[in-house]
Amino acid sequence: MSTPSIPDSVFPAGRDHDRRASWPVRTADGIRADLRQASRQFRKSPGFTATTLVTLALCIGATTAIFSIVYSLMLRPLPFQDSTGIVEIFTSAHKAGLNKMPSNVTQYVDFKKNAKSFETLSLWGPGESMFGEEGSSERIQSAAISAELFDLLRVRPLLGSFFTAENNKTGQDNVAVLTQSFWEQHFGEDPGIIGKTIRVDSVPLKIIGVAPRAMSAFDAQVKFFRPVTWTAQQEDPRGRYALYIFQFGRLKKGVTVAQANAEIGTLEKRYYDAAPPPTRTFMERSGVRVEVGEFQAERVEPVRSTLLLLQAGVAFVLLIGCVNVANLLLVRSNVRESELAIRSALGASRATIARQLVTESLLLTGWGALLGMAVAWGSLRAFNHFMAKMLPQSLPSALDPNVLGFAVLLTVVIGVLIGLVPVFHVLRSNLVASIQQSSRSASSGRGLRFLSSSLVVVQVGVALMLLTGAGLLIHSFAKVLQVDPGFDPHGVITGRVALPAAHRSSDEAAKGIQDRLQQAFLGIPGVHSAAFSFSTPFRGGIGINALTLADDPLPPGSPQPGAWRVVVSSDYYATMKLRMVAGRFFNAGDADKADREFVVDESFARKFFPKGSAIGGKLSFGGRPEKEADWPTVIGVVKDVPHNGVEEKSGNPYVYQLPQGRPGGMTWFLRTERPAGSVIAEMREKIHAIDPTIPLFDTSTLEEEMSGSFDNRRAVMYLLMAFAGIALFLSALGIYGVLAYDVSQRTREIGIRGAIGASRGQIVQMILRQGLVKAVIGLVAGIIGALLLSRFMTSLLFQVKPADPVVYVGVAVLLLLVALLASYVPARRASRIDPIVALRYE
Repeated sequence: MSTPSIPDSVFPAGRDHDRRASWPVRTADGIRADLRQASRQFRKSPGFTATTLVTLALCIGATTAIFSIVYSLMLRPLPFQDSTGIVEIFTSAHKAGLNKMPSNVTQYVDFKKNAKSFETLSLWGPGESMFGEEGSSERIQSAAISAELFDLLRVRPLLGSFFTAENNKTGQDNVAVLTQSFWEQHFGEDPGIIGKTIRVDSVPLKIIGVAPRAMSAFDAQVKFFRPVTWTAQQEDPRGRYALYIFQFGRLKKGVTVAQANAEIGTLEKRYYDAAPPPTRTFMERSGVRVEVGEFQAERVEPVRSTLLLLQAGVAFVLLIGCVNVANLLLVRSNVRESELAIRSALGASRATIARQLVTESLLLTGWGALLGMAVAWGSLRAFNHFMAKMLPQSLPSALDPNVLGFAVLLTVVIGVLIGLVPVFHVLRSNLVASIQQSSRSASSGRGLRFLSSSLVVVQVGVALMLLTGAGLLIHSFAKVLQVDPGFDPHGVITGRVALPAAHRSSDEAAKGIQDRLQQAFLGIPGVHSAAFSFSTPFRGGIGINALTLADDPLPPGSPQPGAWRVVVSSDYYATMKLRMVAGRFFNAGDADKADREFVVDESFARKFFPKGSAIGGKLSFGGRPEKEADWPTVIGVVKDVPHNGVEEKSGNPYVYQLPQGRPGGMTWFLRTERPAGSVIAEMREKIHAIDPTIPLFDTSTLEEEMSGSFDNRRAVMYLLMAFAGIALFLSALGIYGVLAYDVSQRTREIGIRGAIGASRGQIVQMILRQGLVKAVIGLVAGIIGALLLSRFMTSLLFQVKPADPVVYVGVAVLLLLVALLASYVPARRASRIDPIVALRYE
């Protein structure tokens, strides 16, 4: 039997020194010695060190990156004084399935006068503006606001001044306030910018101030602010539910959101009591009510479930990584049992040995955390890319001091916890007896094997839960891709145009520019048809409109009927290749009947004409017409098109209508077999020839638009798949590591089995069986956990149930195959052990 080497640091310090030195000095000397010993140990085991460092770096880095986003969006207060008092006031129609819609000027004026809960109220109208001179303008995000917003946020101008209430009056609104980032990027931080003029939508605006950087935390997309104006008609109480602008407020000190909601409810009840019967009926059937919500919470609400899912996913990855490292340290401590026994025999106390093991764990975890910060930095850039699509108004997250403090705390906790696993094993071992035993005997005992195997089971179970979540999202994504869009998107090019004021001066001017653009686009070689709409399929943004049916089929007490209106030109049917179900689509001769004829989709026909054909049906957006002849008529039914996104709630009724009025912009659709790039270039030339001030932007193909509508789901799926892939790899590594160690410890036993006649195949089966038993136990535990946790993913799934058997079976089979592969390598190694060599070695 070979005698194990004794490291230099195993000899305790002299007793005289111990007596002379104070306790802090002795402790500091001991820790320094532990660190030197730990470093030597890690250098001697490069494979172990590299494996654990990579594992810890991935787990700590990913966890820190996700926590950074969660902290930035959900936990860190906004950079405004008393930011928790900032609230949003919105309108909901719960019975119609519409929640948290915008507000209006009527409510704003009423609440400013009568609501006592608010210190300040303000309007906010985000939009797109064409910035720059004619022929070189660019489209940027802006916001039309009331002057109180700056006081509401309690910010002061970086340069110049802010708006006053006078600027919210028509004729006094030709001023602008820039954001600090826009001022820096476009004007080079020029301090003399105040008083200069910029052109916005071909209108000159005088720059009166620059807002501080904190304003970008309210909406990161906005580049400048201009005053919002309104007419006396918009203050009419009859327009109380014409929803078109957002309203924010700041609560008075000591007032809660619940108290503000109660007061708003009282004011709304006053309006309800004074409203005419048709309005009260509308409010009752729609479930309309005005609500107040804390601004930061409401802003994050659309992605809250996604953030929590990602945080849970990365927590599972962290758990698997910690279990893996703890298992490696446990196995390593057993290999070093003879060394630790010699230290004990030479006078080292068990507390000293425990300190050494915990120091090694903390040092290893610290190195892993340093590498993890690089992983976190890179991961955060990728996560910010996805979050910019899911919540574009938010600022990018960063590794700020609070997040780094979290990473340090996480590192210490992980280091201590995984270090306690081998400590617990060593303290329960008989170190003196281990000196008398062979280092290659089965001295690890059943207790160590059971603990190590239990850790592997935990890994497999947690990995299955992560894989199940990823599998459910993948299955949902596959379902989304199978949705019938209701038209043929192949070969359709889209582009948006914004019309200057000259083309909106009259109905005739608006109709004239539409006709000229269409004729110009049809003159492009290879373009078969051209049409426009006031919306783009899959982009959303189409609001619901209350409607009245001549023969209402809904039972008494049903919600107020409503539908989504899509304004299109008569060539839209041919250009998009919609599929007609019954009747006909619009034609050029219907131009003077824009408000008298409608085309509906199948969902509308099924919902509102369940017992017969929708053709000839009569409906009106608004009240009941006084004369029977004034009822608009349905002339056609087309296949459903998910205009608000492929994943929108199925069964939403849509109504198509010809354009009327003076639109500020439109989306054009051109059908062609030519490459998109060349056609778009010719579109620009045609537009420039008509009017060089008309910009063309957001150009793409309809297939790209359709694919882009999946970005949110695709981002969550990719991130959870990445976490699941890491978990799968770590689980396989855990199974392999435990079985490989088990084989090395059972060399003599396996040699005896071979000597008495066991075949290689039987030895392989024995080791494979051990690995698969651990995997199966983990699978059973993981399936139970997945069934419990997957219920919280319901809002993220599309046409897939949380307990989808296809996903569970597929994930279980995948994990079993990985476990089989991870078990086969040590099993094959065990089958090659020479019985004679094994017995001689022992």
